[in-house]
Amino acid sequence: MWVPVGHTGSVDAHPEVPAAERDFYVAEFAGSTIVVSLPGGDLGSDAVGLVATSLAGGDARLVLVTGAERDTQGPAGARRPVEGIAADAPVVSIGDGLDPSRLGELWLTVSDARVVVVESTSPHTATVAAGIAAALRALKLVITDDRGGWGRPPRSFADVRTHRDAYRSQLADRQDATVVEALEVALAGGVASVNLCRAEDLYLELFTFDGTGTLFTSGGYVEVSTLRIDDLAAVEELVAQGISDGLLRPRDRLEVAAMAATGLGARVVGSGHLAGIVGLETDAYLAQGLGEVSALYTVSRFSGSGAGGLLVDGLVERAVEAGLRALFAVTVAEPAASLFLRKGFAEVSPAVLPEEKWTGYDVTRRSEARAFWLDLDQSGGPASATSSPTH
Repeated sequence: MWVPVGHTGSVDAHPEVPAAERDFYVAEFAGSTIVVSLPGGDLGSDAVGLVATSLAGGDARLVLVTGAERDTQGPAGARRPVEGIAADAPVVSIGDGLDPSRLGELWLTVSDARVVVVESTSPHTATVAAGIAAALRALKLVITDDRGGWGRPPRSFADVRTHRDAYRSQLADRQDATVVEALEVALAGGVASVNLCRAEDLYLELFTFDGTGTLFTSGGYVEVSTLRIDDLAAVEELVAQGISDGLLRPRDRLEVAAMAATGLGARVVGSGHLAGIVGLETDAYLAQGLGEVSALYTVSRFSGSGAGGLLVDGLVERAVEAGLRALFAVTVAEPAASLFLRKGFAEVSPAVLPEEKWTGYDVTRRSEARAFWLDLDQSGGPASATSSPTH
């Protein structure tokens, strides 16, 4: 289990969240600030408490923006205790919005505490939270709404520049239309991403690969770069997750390290955290001028952001630079197969691939495998027409 630097205790578990997924996001959010809009003001839910505890495991900060109707008092007049949130957590009351003259005060309060509660009398809690997230330059804003994410079922990912007309029309009646305003204010203000989900799904939205609502960004959310030695532990974790999911064939540590040494990573913009990996295997096929797309795996939450496509594009560029005449790929996963077809690969019989590919390959897995082939044009990319492979 990955343990964040500076954290000596355990991170509370959620019965529906695998430890590997939780740890991925504890690392992703480490040292950052996340603002959550809770218009219903329910700070005492299990989801909020678990989020607070897990974020503390990565030394991250949580700002909870609540409406004026929140029940803050217990029977004896003391602030109601909240699991995972200290009873003496700072509370900042801002009326119907944040006064710019109090911005420095807010920065100090958030910097010095793990959890801060911001109380507002405005009926538009999401918009107030968006302004605070932008003022803090927070990593993320989470807008909670009883109807959850955008669409049925909710879209996992949306780029506001691409989907603006669609989400604006479909979210127009959310909280007096403030959800649309809030997510656009936050993204325009420098917040990296905005999540929209139900309050009770807050933990599952933030700490699972699939999420439960919609993640909004403005422009690219991931970028591709060469893997570094410092990435190896994260690469091993992603490969292990891919093997556990049945999407990647088993690999020993040496194979993983060799893949990483020639591989590419899809990194979350801002944090640099790895959301996907791919390798280019050439050693076994050099005499034939071929390369294999190896260990392509992306965290499911980031598949909608185009991480897989970016990785394949990057690998094609690298293969052309290496002077290869073609690339091939083998997969048992339908999403990967669809991706290869979209990227110009042609499906071929596994029998036409180099024999070296099948040395030591699991017989059962081979019977389920699908093969894909892409001829390369050495002038700069895929050939204009993909032909059948010869070797």
